[in-house]
Amino acid sequence: MKTNTQNRLVSFELVDDVYVITPQIQNMRDANSCLEIRELVLEYARAHRLEKVLVDLTHVKFLASVGVRVLVTLLREVCDLQGRIAVCGLHGELRGLLFVCSLITDDPNQPGPLEVASDRDDGLARLCSH
Repeated sequence: MKTNTQNRLVSFELVDDVYVITPQIQNMRDANSCLEIRELVLEYARAHRLEKVLVDLTHVKFLASVGVRVLVTLLREVCDLQGRIAVCGLHGELRGLLFVCSLITDDPNQPGPLEVASDRDDGLARLCSH
């Protein structure tokens, strides 16, 4: 089953039982845009009780602290339900930023709060498998 909701800033898609959240902007540095994305994500998360979430960052080229806040807010919502959250579409700079913020790790034995998937298909497979 697949359902979609999209606006100019973020899209939401349900693939089987995994919710895919995809920011539609390249630069998540504008406070107003990021706050709007954060509110849209929070509203969606609370309406759908997200337990398995894949955040696809393929379109995002730059993530400032207000963009990281969107991820942390979503992480908090998912963790409150004992859910799982993975990210995909990380290029080198995004990967480095999330690593420095301790949101991801390179150690498979000590994973960070956000699981890392190589791409969308890998993320869906990881989250569907449990």
